[in-house]
Amino acid sequence: MANARSYVVAVEGLSDAIESVAEIPASITRFARLAVNHTARKSRTIASRKIREQVAFSASYLSDANGRLTITRHATDENPEAIITGRSRPTSLARFSNGTRTSRGVRVRVDPGGAKTMGRAFFMKLRAGRAPIETKSNKGLAIRLKPGETIANKHRMVQVSGNLYLLYGPSVDQVFRSVAEDIAPEAAEIMQREFLRLSERFS
Repeated sequence: MANARSYVVAVEGLSDAIESVAEIPASITRFARLAVNHTARKSRTIASRKIREQVAFSASYLSDANGRLTITRHATDENPEAIITGRSRPTSLARFSNGTRTSRGVRVRVDPGGAKTMGRAFFMKLRAGRAPIETKSNKGLAIRLKPGETIANKHRMVQVSGNLYLLYGPSVDQVFRSVAEDIAPEAAEIMQREFLRLSERFS
């Protein structure tokens, strides 16, 4: 995916110890593949939890099945490497709301710890598949600026036409970048334990 950052789970060092893949015992190759894929699944789940601690995405939104935070490559015997990728499209602020507007405005909760009301924001229907951001039921949250008006978070806006802008929050990829390094030590431990477990069980 364009501009997306991938998190790589891999077994390193085998090529340093053995000159060619052909010389690696088949059992070691299989254990490496199984351990890496096991670690990728566990790491994706851990990353989802860490992301939801920072941004109010739902667990279903980040499920592996929908492609927003998913394992995009599984390890094979030839390449003991798996890749986890977060979707890079910005997320409409509409997804962080309850989908309704009151006389006070639209209530939005991006931070899991709190919400805020956007008094001038309103919902607008977008054509399916045409929005430049991740929407909620093709519904975007928009704002119309007054002539000459600017706002501090203009980098969180996509111009629709004239002074009409769609508002958006962080992408899954953006938050994933902030947690990927944090989960690396735990992922390494998971892979080591799984590799040793397989080695002891089937040796």
